[in-house]
Amino acid sequence: MNGRPWTADEETILAQMYPDHGAPELASMLGRSVRAIYSHARILGLRSPDGPSRAGRIGATHPKSIATRFQKGHVPSNKGERMRADVYVKVERTMFKKGNIPANHHPVGTEMERADGYIWVKVAEPKTWTQKHRLVWEQHNGPIPRGYNVQFRNRNRRDFRIENLYLISRADQMRDENSLMASYPKPLADLIRLKGAINRQIHKREKNGK
Repeated sequence: MNGRPWTADEETILAQMYPDHGAPELASMLGRSVRAIYSHARILGLRSPDGPSRAGRIGATHPKSIATRFQKGHVPSNKGERMRADVYVKVERTMFKKGNIPANHHPVGTEMERADGYIWVKVAEPKTWTQKHRLVWEQHNGPIPRGYNVQFRNRNRRDFRIENLYLISRADQMRDENSLMASYPKPLADLIRLKGAINRQIHKREKNGK
């Protein structure tokens, strides 16, 4: 069973469903082994939440993996063809319906603490977030000028009272931080700077959706 050729319909199902469904579910649906699902998904360059890095598998940067994945501009052999009716019946129940809302969707207004230690608020769909203290400031004072940040007077990142927030230029903020760092022992100052650098990279990745 595992040695039979893959049909165009099966490859279409695999490409559409592999990123969001487990290999065992697809194996049962297509009548193939879990190993066959993983193997062919790797050939097609697909990735799944339940199996990107199991023992014995080659990584995405391995020459064999690169050589067998779809290249940019690749046109599937079944492009424009309709899925067979019997295959459609098998997969219809697992398809996303029009207007489907993912289980991990966050509605506008959701608040979340991120790795940078700040509270973020979702302000628009699909994935527009902003730091809560900046949002509170802008609600009271309008847009934050370019080159300025909003800070907490008492350094408590959970105190969003407008009287606890103040506007400061990045240049002045840098001078204040350097002055404060100078009062700390060097190992502690170095650790704080390292943490800041890590948090900036995390924020950058989250902002870019990576």
